[in-house]
Amino acid sequence: MKGIFNRYLIAKVVLDFPVLITAYICAFFMVEKSTDSIPLSVHLVFVTTSVFSWYLAARISRLNTERRFNKYAEEIVFICYTILLFAFIQGANIFFFQLFLYYNSSIFYDYLAILFGLLFLVKYIVRKYLHLITNKGKLFERVIIVSESVYAEHFFEILSRNAFYGYKCLGALYDGPDGFEVCPYLGKTDNVESIIKEMDLDEVVIALPQKKEKEINRIITVCNQHRVNVRIIPNYIHLTTNPITIENIGLIPVISQQALPLDEWGNQLIKRVFDIVFSLLFFILIASWLFPILILLVKITSAGPVFFKQKRWGLNNSHINVYKFRTMYNQVPTSNGDGKFLQTERDDVRVTPLGRFMRKTSLDELPQFLNSLRGDMSVVGPRPHPIPHNLEFLNAVSSYNLRHLIKPGITGWAQVNGFRGITKTNLDMQNRVNYDLYYIRKWNFWLDCQIVLQTIINLLKGEDQAY
Repeated sequence: MKGIFNRYLIAKVVLDFPVLITAYICAFFMVEKSTDSIPLSVHLVFVTTSVFSWYLAARISRLNTERRFNKYAEEIVFICYTILLFAFIQGANIFFFQLFLYYNSSIFYDYLAILFGLLFLVKYIVRKYLHLITNKGKLFERVIIVSESVYAEHFFEILSRNAFYGYKCLGALYDGPDGFEVCPYLGKTDNVESIIKEMDLDEVVIALPQKKEKEINRIITVCNQHRVNVRIIPNYIHLTTNPITIENIGLIPVISQQALPLDEWGNQLIKRVFDIVFSLLFFILIASWLFPILILLVKITSAGPVFFKQKRWGLNNSHINVYKFRTMYNQVPTSNGDGKFLQTERDDVRVTPLGRFMRKTSLDELPQFLNSLRGDMSVVGPRPHPIPHNLEFLNAVSSYNLRHLIKPGITGWAQVNGFRGITKTNLDMQNRVNYDLYYIRKWNFWLDCQIVLQTIINLLKGEDQAY
């Protein structure tokens, strides 16, 4: 199985070529209808420069990087990014070779539009085909984990639930007591070389504590000798709140903590401009006709105000008023007899029939674009929780308060990865916080675009946790 996914990546790159040719032919005949007006040499120059420009743009954007662990929304964002780069490079080629003397500008615009549509379709089909054959167990890489039982079993469960990752975890090696229930126990770490030979492994994942540095180095050496890829899951929990880089000083690897991306004023400006532009477009294109309908429906289906206003924590724990369409009956209790905040549960009797639909489709959250315009919130960021909710988890969940280092968002990385709705346990909230912290330390403009796109996809598909 070694290198099987490299062939898949090569296929993705090669398939771009017929897509480019097909898009050009379609665009040309949509506008010109005939080839008589343009010499064959001009067509050849345009196609040749297009191919060159495309693969250069794809190289810069890393379009065809392996993304089998990520959602398709990320690939769509990178397609858009690559087409923008391609348009700039090919536009320069058109000017340099004076192709504008022969071509109607409509051809180029149609070419870009058709190219996006074909790439979207082809890469989606390729991705789904890959998922199909990996889910059927016809394509996978053989992997073992060297770790203690709890960590190994958790890793085994993740790979078992997500067969499309293309990994088959054959078991685990560990020097401690057995206690393996879900994940097959393959023996002690001394057996790693014999296991590699016997099972013809593609990869070894090491998740051992730092105190076992000698053992880690020995396993890496054995894997290198047998040309088996190694992944290391480091035990650096104390570094999870900041992005890190690994650089060399001489031959010594050094881990450096970096400032958060949104600590830089340039990134803050980009995010603020995105919030304003996106929110204005929303109000002009959608809210202008949708809000009157929703306001009327809320008003005639239940007594009480149309909008619901609630104080929540914003940037640096400052208090902000978050707006929503009212989805519950007026003046229903929000806490129990002990004063504990009552989260909305499935089939909650406090929710109106219309409110149930609005929650399911997230229509109740749309007034928060007003918060985004005002600067209280961002389009994308950690979801703001009610203040009693914050106080409940503040000391019970690790690094909980760090999610307020940036503005809260209408949608977020945790939400598009399934962590939305009710949080019944500290573990539920810890998982959500972990995704929020990942977003904070990995922020970039394209990640925001990906989250917005994935949110729209999730809404169209329907979400079980929305109620």
